[in-house]
Amino acid sequence: MSKDYYELLRVKKDATQDEIKRSYRDLAMKFHPDKNKSKDATEHFKEINEAYAVLSDPEKRQQYNLLGSEQFGQQYTPEDIFRNFNFEGIFRDMGINAEFGFPGFSDLFGFSGAPQERGGRERGQDILHGIDLTLEEVAKGAEKEIRLKHIKECSNCKGSGAEPGSTLMKCTKCRGSGYINIIRSSMFARIQTVTTCDECGGRGKIPGKMCKICNGKGGIVAYDSIKVDIPHGVSEGMRLRLAGTGDYSSGGSGDLYLDMHVLKHKDFERDGDDIITNVTIPFYDAIMGGEVTVPTLGSSQKITIESGTQPRSRIVLGGKGIKGFRNNVLGDEIVNINIEIPKNTSDSEKELIKKFKEGRDSKKKFGLF
Repeated sequence: MSKDYYELLRVKKDATQDEIKRSYRDLAMKFHPDKNKSKDATEHFKEINEAYAVLSDPEKRQQYNLLGSEQFGQQYTPEDIFRNFNFEGIFRDMGINAEFGFPGFSDLFGFSGAPQERGGRERGQDILHGIDLTLEEVAKGAEKEIRLKHIKECSNCKGSGAEPGSTLMKCTKCRGSGYINIIRSSMFARIQTVTTCDECGGRGKIPGKMCKICNGKGGIVAYDSIKVDIPHGVSEGMRLRLAGTGDYSSGGSGDLYLDMHVLKHKDFERDGDDIITNVTIPFYDAIMGGEVTVPTLGSSQKITIESGTQPRSRIVLGGKGIKGFRNNVLGDEIVNINIEIPKNTSDSEKELIKKFKEGRDSKKKFGLF
């Protein structure tokens, strides 16, 4: 179901980060289940936190604005939305209980695993890849093949890091927990940091005999060609996400993000889902009418020039534009008419034009113009 995050936080679309933060704080205090015992408070609280997790993150906010609420909801899971969103810190700053009597944030927001796990297996890295598209490909959508360098699961050990037939043993460094404590001392304090175990990579176990292909890492660097479907109507700078197509890790593969770059077209400029082209006609066709062939996306079409066509006139070809990314509605092609005035004319041409002018002046004189 699509959600208007700006409406949920009661801010305008051009709201500043400070305005979003203030409104979120007020609403969070109002609907926090410890303070509001109405039956709808928990659901409202979940929704405003989801909205703030997106709108407080500049990159997620940009994607939400580009994709719209429905497409954003299809491409971003709850885990994606709440990743790197520090619930505890935010509520601690507000002076309210972070857990508010619930089993945990993962249960409250409907996904398994906390938004930020303490130690343990780390998720694989995300990959960013640019794609060049022609306007024709944007108009109808396209299947593109890209060459991708990434880390993928080792086929020999199936990601375990152990040679087939070898057993996995508890990591002695982290004692099977997957994370270790690092303590640093200074003149004033001792600082403790929890980090992923560098011996087992967060798995908690190490192979008795390392895989001969990946040397115990569980993944290998590979170059693969993959085909991706680009939907119609994408725009410059839009970023599409392919979940689980990034670098492999035992804690889950990262995502592949595709940045759209629309190449400049020789005939058209784009205005939303409409396309604009210019055509120049001779002045006599503007006076008498005629026909002219104009380019369309992937083809061409003859259009009729009405007699008396004026400079900067526009002719609209309905449904000849780009199919919308969100609504599947075809845009239009707008043809701007320019009129060519000849720089050089012969004496006989000048004489004809002079007679034409005299005739028009005569009609004007007698009120017939």
